Amino acid sequence: MEGTDGSPGSARGTAELLRSEAVRRRRGAMCGRFEAAGLTVVDILCCEDRPSFVGPGRQEHYSVVLTRSGGYLREVAGEEFFVDATGGYLTRPGDEHRVAHPAGAGDRSTEIRIGPQLYADRFDGAVPTRRLAVTASADLRHRTLLAAARRGAETFELAERIHLLLDDLAATAGHWNPDSPARRSTERVHRRLVRDTCAVLAGGVPALLLPLEDLARVVGVSPHHLSRVFRAVTGTTLTRYRNELRVRGVLHALEEGADGLRTLAAAYGFADQAHLTRTCRAHTGQVPSAVRRLLSDRA
Repeated sequence: MEGTDGSPGSARGTAELLRSEAVRRRRGAMCGRFEAAGLTVVDILCCEDRPSFVGPGRQEHYSVVLTRSGGYLREVAGEEFFVDATGGYLTRPGDEHRVAHPAGAGDRSTEIRIGPQLYADRFDGAVPTRRLAVTASADLRHRTLLAAARRGAETFELAERIHLLLDDLAATAGHWNPDSPARRSTERVHRRLVRDTCAVLAGGVPALLLPLEDLARVVGVSPHHLSRVFRAVTGTTLTRYRNELRVRGVLHALEEGADGLRTLAAAYGFADQAHLTRTCRAHTGQVPSAVRRLLSDRA
């Protein structure tokens, strides 16, 4: 075998790499990605324009793929269907897949890569199809997840947004029924879980700064179970409740005479003072500097 210092073997390897890169750019480019609590979200712009099927290829991940614009034919594990902005599909490692673009290139999709346990819990139900129907509300949740990522939302919020989106998709597909009699019978257990979670978060700053997966580990459940149960029992997301507690902590500190907003932002886990200001205004209608004046003992 030739070396990597300009020898013929190295040249062949470089040429093959360049060909692979050219194919990747033509068939589809990953426009961006982010990770949250072991979940990976990839933004894909597909540049392939062949009207007939291209492939086959082999899937490497447990994934949920959602289409945001355009449309294409997809074949996954022998099942063929058309995908547009009203739908998506599921994949498992080892799946053989092919794609065709009778409507032309330029479709945009989001791939959410998840672990095998989460996939099994949400999507290994009685419905055999890999195709997903996406309701308007689930589509909006999908798009607001991406918008939150573009805004630089915290990992805790992004992780919970992903889990709640997966819940919506699984329920719509018929793989998972959150209102089944068996689940209704566990209401007391769910309320106890929410109570225990609130007790942990009441511990103050150290607990409020826990990542979602660590908070779930403390109360003995998985992150997606905690997010779903908390919303079902309280009517609000765990992210909003946690932010509410962080804002209340900042208000108390301001009432006690704390002066440095930048220091407070860091202490309560906000990315910076601007992040604290946005969150405080969203929850109270006032920016922290105005709150400080309102709470001041001086006229």
